[in-house]
Amino acid sequence: MYGFRTLSDDDPILDSSPVQRILTFLKDQFDQNPKGIPLTKSGAFRRVMVAEAITAINFPDWTAQEIYHGFGKIRIADEHHFEPLWRMHQLLRDMRLARTYLGHLRMTKAGKELFSGRFRAFDAVTQAVLFEAHEFRSERQYHRLMGGWDIWLNVIDIEAQGGITGRALTEAFYGPVDPTLLYDPKVGGLYSGVLKPLVWTGLLREDMPDGRKIGDRIYTVTPLWKRYLELDQKPPRLRVVK
Repeated sequence: MYGFRTLSDDDPILDSSPVQRILTFLKDQFDQNPKGIPLTKSGAFRRVMVAEAITAINFPDWTAQEIYHGFGKIRIADEHHFEPLWRMHQLLRDMRLARTYLGHLRMTKAGKELFSGRFRAFDAVTQAVLFEAHEFRSERQYHRLMGGWDIWLNVIDIEAQGGITGRALTEAFYGPVDPTLLYDPKVGGLYSGVLKPLVWTGLLREDMPDGRKIGDRIYTVTPLWKRYLELDQKPPRLRVVK
């Protein structure tokens, strides 16, 4: 089984979540713009705001250095260059927490009520990212991932306490992975459908000591994982003393 604990609005551990930092940034933008956040003609956030968001949010793997000086160097970032902000913009619309009106993004009544409490917003949006967000849900369907969140969360709770590679974690769920493959669909599917949303929400930490290859990335449960998630009780691991 799995569940979610309640945290206080002023708990600093919430700021360890990249998704929460996006929500905090957007809440500040709504507060500064009572008529709504100005949008481009295509309905995207304006470049000035995107540049501010990149610096303020400091999203893992989407920092200013990686966005402006990564694979495709750019001088000016549009909303789609900062994927997490783009995805969260769409998710807020899908959740009917925000809507477009006269070229501005405005909070709905439901959005204002939800954002009145920091933890309430984090809790609702985090669960939406994990369970409902189209990008991640479609990846799970496309790769036909066996299992469900009960299994994924409780196994990760055991395997990722001290850090585990994406390849080893995939093998814990789905059996041996061919190390000679440049891309293994099982590793890719687990990453894009399960691990990535957990990293985005701050429940897993992702490290890349050996490069960007998905199977070599190391995943570790975070303090937020331990505080926020309520999972099955695990038997203590035996230590062999020589």
